[in-house]
Amino acid sequence: MGEQETIIVAIELGSSKIAGIAGKMKDGTMQIMAYAEDKTTDCVKRGVVYNIEKTTQSIKTVVSKLEAALKMKITRTYIGLGGQSVRAVKSVVQKNMLTPTYINQIHIDDITDESHAVPYDDYELIGYFTQEFVIDTNVAADPVGIMGTNIEGKFLNVIANSRLRHNIKTSFENLGLDIADYHLSAFVLANSVLTDAEKRSGTALIDFGAGTTTITVLKNNIVRQIITLPIGINNIRQDLCDLQIEPAEADQVLLTYADATVDKRAADENEPEPTYTTSDGRSIELSTIHQIIDARLQEILMNVENQLHNSDYADKLLGGVVITGGGANIPNIDKACINTLKVDKVRVAKKVIPQLIKNSDITSLSLESPTTCTIVSLLLAGNENCVGEEYNGPDIFTENEKSKEISDKKEANAKQQQIEDDALAYIENIKSQLRENILKLQQTGKQLNDDETNKKLRAAVETFISEARNIITEDFSKNKDILVDKDKYRQSLREAETLITKCDEEADNLETLLKDIVKKNSIFGKMNRWIEDILKE
Repeated sequence: MGEQETIIVAIELGSSKIAGIAGKMKDGTMQIMAYAEDKTTDCVKRGVVYNIEKTTQSIKTVVSKLEAALKMKITRTYIGLGGQSVRAVKSVVQKNMLTPTYINQIHIDDITDESHAVPYDDYELIGYFTQEFVIDTNVAADPVGIMGTNIEGKFLNVIANSRLRHNIKTSFENLGLDIADYHLSAFVLANSVLTDAEKRSGTALIDFGAGTTTITVLKNNIVRQIITLPIGINNIRQDLCDLQIEPAEADQVLLTYADATVDKRAADENEPEPTYTTSDGRSIELSTIHQIIDARLQEILMNVENQLHNSDYADKLLGGVVITGGGANIPNIDKACINTLKVDKVRVAKKVIPQLIKNSDITSLSLESPTTCTIVSLLLAGNENCVGEEYNGPDIFTENEKSKEISDKKEANAKQQQIEDDALAYIENIKSQLRENILKLQQTGKQLNDDETNKKLRAAVETFISEARNIITEDFSKNKDILVDKDKYRQSLREAETLITKCDEEADNLETLLKDIVKKNSIFGKMNRWIEDILKE
């Protein structure tokens, strides 16, 4: 490789597979040099890394294959961000200049920064798209240099659960790999498969993935909405598995018999019902298979139709709908979209548009398939070199030098996780005690009302109230401090605080009731009741 050549590497973390691609730009053409993939089962779900250790091993497999093909060591990669937690929220920021003022870039930057600073609880900002600016009552795409008193900025902020990027980063750090940059998968995909006319006139791009379905709406070359539905082609596959067939066979059934516009007319009673014979010799009527596929596919499309309607752009899609992803391979999916989404124009995007791409003979990648559009788009979005010195074989990442560092890091992580697990177990035990005490406090109050003169019961109640108040000790605070900054324990700690408040309230109520009953049964209290009875007579 010449010194001036830049090799770009991108990795896509999908629900059905983790894929990697490497290429270099030369004379305006992206030359794909290597492609590798590793099938995944339960390490990535709906685009989110759930099992970091398994994801790390899968990434290592993909990277090793790429390095073997490139004969170069990969040092960093570009990553696509997507998944079920990714969503877009609208943000509006207003600024009053007090007097007529010429708007400058500093004003625009201040408004943009204020939009970015909006807190989203457990979510973080991963991208944003400026929609428009309003100067007094005039809409302006570029307000710099315009005079006005009031300026309003409208933005579309794209957010995702903070664990999304954290888990991805951890998986790559375990391998000693840097992340060159994160790209919003929905945006780079739309930027690569939509024509300039479609981006300008208004188009909805629907990416039918394995675990999710992502909808990206563009109008006037601006992203107007991004929606991720937690349902995808895997749901159809799982429904087919309910017929007691293995996932691999369900995949084959889906590829063979899926048809988005299957004829639903009643079968001729004189003709035998066509069947499918399973690998174990059972017969399943094809009508049953068609019904299962059609029902789930219609559910997905109806959800898409509802989201398009809610986006306020359903009637502004002059460019129609463009579909891509694995689900775009279902026969007649375009016709089903026309019928369900109520649009006149549907196009299946089978390849990216903006660049000339040359595929190496040594790769297994097909550039004429909707399933490869996302990873190719991620490759095209990169621009920095991702490889280092020559790679000579199995001594990937110079394992002798890095093995101890990785081992030490894993050991430290394991120790920290054990500390957190112990702290969580303590908190959960306290929560169980609090629930029991709340119930007992409520029950004791009823007993006290029913037997006010029982001195032994009143003494026992007083002791129990004291015990209930003493559950929360310094140990609780210590264990809480271990977990308080970790997002995944936030809900458990909130529940604990709620139970503490509830327990204190019930203890206060029971203590008040006890005081009233003691007062009521004292000599003074009895005398007051005796006087009241005489007066009534």
